[in-house]
Amino acid sequence: MTTMLHFIINPAAGNGKSLRVWRRIRPLLERSGVRHAVHLTALPGETAEICRQLAENSVAVRDDRPFRDIVVVVGGDGTLREASLGLLKACPDAEAARLPALSFIPAGSGNDFARGHGIPLNPMKALSNLLDALREGRSRRIDIIRSQGGGAALSSYGAGLDAAVAAAVNRSPLKRLLGRVRLGRLAYVLLLVRVLAAYRPVDVVLEVDGKRHPLTAVWLASVSNIPSYGGGMRINPDASPDDGLLDVCVVQGITRMKLITAFPRVYSGSHTSIAGVSFFRGRRIRLESSSPLSVHADGEEVGAAPFDIHAHRSAVEIIV
Repeated sequence: MTTMLHFIINPAAGNGKSLRVWRRIRPLLERSGVRHAVHLTALPGETAEICRQLAENSVAVRDDRPFRDIVVVVGGDGTLREASLGLLKACPDAEAARLPALSFIPAGSGNDFARGHGIPLNPMKALSNLLDALREGRSRRIDIIRSQGGGAALSSYGAGLDAAVAAAVNRSPLKRLLGRVRLGRLAYVLLLVRVLAAYRPVDVVLEVDGKRHPLTAVWLASVSNIPSYGGGMRINPDASPDDGLLDVCVVQGITRMKLITAFPRVYSGSHTSIAGVSFFRGRRIRLESSSPLSVHADGEEVGAAPFDIHAHRSAVEIIV
């Protein structure tokens, strides 16, 4: 069966970084001779709509389809999440195996999906890896995080301080300015310090597979199916994208100063031994809070607690 790669690029994203990356990788792609199409997006939601249409076509056409569609996002984790949401809207779970596969050329500031799945962060190497995977037939099915309200994330949900920082990053020009000099990840660190100065921990109830855990003075509760988020922070070092389980890191009952001094350890994953950091694992996670608590999905604001999420096993096929 012939492969058709659908490259999705938002020319305005990241100060034009996605478009610059696309111009770098395009000659190599054209030399490879692989069939491909290019979708330049301009409006919010356009990526999801393109992917929904591709998925509906794949589901509707049965075994006589002459080619296989693969969606390749050239961008950041937010665009990748939008693409996955579009694919998942197209069919019921029973038809998931018929959806187009998904791949990724990193062109964002965080690129945690690439880290979590062994995709090179260098765009040229990422494309070479994709072309090799196509020749060798390499792919895997991964879990995603589904919300009872219909939302989804490829890699992480979070409530509390991390969600507040993600919101500040998305609204601040700092990420864009630092991105121009390839320091986009530094925006997370700088804005963490700013948000932390005014942030107050809250009491929550974390429910894991039906077992309730009352927790006091919680700074954050991070749920993920890959180790890292926020540009390389290994918040759940043992998380796996294909075990049908979600890993949860909770930070509670520690002082602001201890949180600041311990923060660098999250990049190596050595924060696991710090008193006040605890871990949970389960298929379904629900969180309620005693006061308003921001929630993010793959670094994008999605409202406030409570949230009720679960691992949707083998929901998406990725080419790696």
